[in-house]
Amino acid sequence: MTTSMQNNEEFLVDSHCHLLFSHFKSVLPRGDASSDFDEKYAVDAVIKRAVDANVKYMLLIGTELSDVSELRDISDKYDNVFRTVGIHPLEAAKHHQLYSFDEISGAIRDNCKHVKSVGIGEIGLDYHYERESKNQQKEIFNLQLGLAKECDLPVSIHSREASDDVADILKDHPSVKGVIHCFSGEKRFAEKVLDMGFYISISGTITYKNAIELRNSLKYIPLDRLLIETDSPFLTPDSFPETPGLFRKKVNEPAFVAHVAKGISERLDVPLQEVMYHSSKNFFELFSKAAAYINR
Repeated sequence: MTTSMQNNEEFLVDSHCHLLFSHFKSVLPRGDASSDFDEKYAVDAVIKRAVDANVKYMLLIGTELSDVSELRDISDKYDNVFRTVGIHPLEAAKHHQLYSFDEISGAIRDNCKHVKSVGIGEIGLDYHYERESKNQQKEIFNLQLGLAKECDLPVSIHSREASDDVADILKDHPSVKGVIHCFSGEKRFAEKVLDMGFYISISGTITYKNAIELRNSLKYIPLDRLLIETDSPFLTPDSFPETPGLFRKKVNEPAFVAHVAKGISERLDVPLQEVMYHSSKNFFELFSKAAAYINR
């Protein structure tokens, strides 16, 4: 990678965030809307706060085909913002009904040609809410992994209560690389995906008091395979000095990835600068298309 980190500049990258305004509206606690909410969580304001917090780059994550154009508009506007395209497992059943596999493949292929589209995601399996759609999820997952190989792009993987099936399917696509986003702490799953060459991303859950399994497993993730993320506007870190313990009352945003990095630093007992350096370096090694864009 030939980004400015070669000049020993330390900065943060939010490797997984959802910045469509509708996402921010969806997590606002009922009855808590304030008159300045629209202005505060407009994309321009959110990205400015991130840059002010030394979050130099952000990756916007796609979850369904209908949000592609809005994500493209945002990433086209900002040099430091990239995007992925993909179908989230909880959207699999809907896409089965609305589109043929040829239509899905064509849409993803076309979007992957865009210079700011640097990966395919968020894809994977989620059995927490949608056990009845397991087969549809697997079909959509396999389809998108095949497209990742075809387009030579990494994937961002969602796995919830489905780690064994996710690992088994990934074994069938050995040339595809990517990141397990928002890792929940299952050590056996981490070992499997690390052996496959995957990266693992840590979110604000590392700061939660009940995240015991995640804290215990963190030490087994090599720094050269570590990414960090917010998954904003979800999973706000519990790391705000002005309101300790009130993370559930705040809307998450990319600026808060600094709290994730601090949480990892404290739990691994390594300097914060090391977490910043490795997580940013790893991001550009995995999402090499983003590095190529920066160095164009």
